[in-house]
Amino acid sequence: MENLPKLTEQQQNFVLNYIINGNNATNAYKSAYRCDNMKDESINVEASKMLKHPKISLWIKQANANVQEVFEDEIKYSAKDCFEELERIRDKTEDSFKTVNTALKAVELKGKLAGHFVDKHQVTGGNLADVLNQLK
Repeated sequence: MENLPKLTEQQQNFVLNYIINGNNATNAYKSAYRCDNMKDESINVEASKMLKHPKISLWIKQANANVQEVFEDEIKYSAKDCFEELERIRDKTEDSFKTVNTALKAVELKGKLAGHFVDKHQVTGGNLADVLNQLK
């Protein structure tokens, strides 16, 4: 992210909304810019221009790469991995209740990070760079 160009606040909002809302440029444009007096056709044209903007396209490319990396990391730690790790902990720590609880908590947190123990994921942040950093 160190080589990415600076964006205006509206451009950041466009990129963030574009990534979060499933790559819908029109909705991203509506979220980032005032469109009260614009026709849908005009909004679509402007949204398309935004996607072609050199600075914005670099940010979108980086954001998509970060999202892909997160998904790949989640896949790497499967539910099977989680169960196998729980079994190893059980076998190694049967004599110490405190150690077992600490180890189980570690597996639980790891499983949550991998998405095995949550119903939904929420990304929060003050600006686009913060959100992209959370996705890493």
